[in-house]
Amino acid sequence: MQMKPPKITPGEQIIADWMQAMNFNAFEFQRQAWQEYLQGNSGLLNAPTGFGKTFALYLPVLMDWINQHPKDWQTKKQNGLQLLWITPLRALAKDLQRAMQEVCDAIGLPWEIGMRSGDTSTTERAKQKKRLPEVLIITPESLHLLLAQKDYPKVFSTLQTVVTDEWHELLGTKRGVHVELALCRLKR
Repeated sequence: MQMKPPKITPGEQIIADWMQAMNFNAFEFQRQAWQEYLQGNSGLLNAPTGFGKTFALYLPVLMDWINQHPKDWQTKKQNGLQLLWITPLRALAKDLQRAMQEVCDAIGLPWEIGMRSGDTSTTERAKQKKRLPEVLIITPESLHLLLAQKDYPKVFSTLQTVVTDEWHELLGTKRGVHVELALCRLKR
């Protein structure tokens, strides 16, 4: 008996087309991470610097969104916070934001990728207080402040996914404890 190849979802196809247009080839660990995410699993990803961890964790979120909204994913705007990307390294946050926004722009997904840290202007913070972007890249300290707001459950009511980047930088530190407490609070 010959097995049929697994059916590719609309989200997977759109990302595959984008990757082909960019002349990118997915690593096996990325494909595995995508499948695990699309099956509803969570976990820990460990790979060397520069091997594509960001795309391994970010692209399946986009795939899933497209799969969940096959008819209107290119027109749905202001969808509330979908992905919270916690990073202890502010220096990398701008690069992350740019790379994530480039993917959305290239595939025609009208998502906004925002950033929040101690460097975020008061104007931008006020804008975010009214409406968060679909993806928020945030430092542990800024997440702690967001969770201290009285209406924080409403702020996170649409949240689907949390990625804690550079976890090894946080382990055994006060910042790491803050992240662990924040994750417990978000899960509750």
